[in-house]
Amino acid sequence: MNSPLSYHEGELAVHARAGVGREGLAADEMYHATMGVGVVRFLAAQHIAALSTMDRDGRVWASLRSGAPGFLHASDALTLEIGGSSHPSDPLLANLALGAAAGVLVINLEARQRVRLNGDARLTEAGVVRLTVKQVYGNCPQYIQARGVVGERPVSDGSAACGDSLNTRWRRWVETADTFFLATAHPSSGLDASHRGGKPGFVRVETENRVIFPDYPGNRMFNSLGNITSYPKAGLLFADFESGAGLQLSGTANILWENARVAEFPGAQRLVALEIERVIELPQVTRLEFEFRSYSPHLR
Repeated sequence: MNSPLSYHEGELAVHARAGVGREGLAADEMYHATMGVGVVRFLAAQHIAALSTMDRDGRVWASLRSGAPGFLHASDALTLEIGGSSHPSDPLLANLALGAAAGVLVINLEARQRVRLNGDARLTEAGVVRLTVKQVYGNCPQYIQARGVVGERPVSDGSAACGDSLNTRWRRWVETADTFFLATAHPSSGLDASHRGGKPGFVRVETENRVIFPDYPGNRMFNSLGNITSYPKAGLLFADFESGAGLQLSGTANILWENARVAEFPGAQRLVALEIERVIELPQVTRLEFEFRSYSPHLR
């Protein structure tokens, strides 16, 4: 089994393919085994967390939880409790009912700050996600669109809609998004949740069952691409920050290393394709109301 404080074979393969050397990428300098004082303080002040989980069929899903500051609580250096709520149709609930690996991305959209935490999680009887941390690390602020929390909505009691491909409305949703959350997994290293951002249209719908998106330069750790290399399943969550609804896609991912279409995405180094197998529209993934502030200055 891979150490949570080292790169696994998929990440190392992507490093080699991308021509990234070891300098500046020492895993033992990037990864931490516990939550330090600064991380605990950051978590306590945040509003949203994206989570990555796997269902019984091996599909990977991205979910969202949110709340007022304090909904994220570190009871000790190894235990993070995530409050908020999930729609009954969110796969997160079934995936963590008996405990399983999970990845968590805690992100401050307005300040463009984020921390990733990976480990084992379970859902308590009170509906709290309790994560036992194995890996903690920070991320760069690139490609995050600034949004501020300006209020809270009442709980929605609407039902979910499901499918195995994108209908016209869902296609429009994806094509106009400027942000999504990406869930990936590794057979032994666990799950990971990350963020992707771009100008509206940066995710392209090629067919009702296939989307592509760019991979922009980042911190050169290649966690998501490394996971996809080892285990080609992924989940995408498109949150509608205006209504609070969410669109979850789950399917098989593939890195397009040599594809002429990369020229259509200024600044991108490669593309990633997702062959969609399942779609879930949730009427509410967050009760928070957001106000758009600005696009990331790193976008071209």
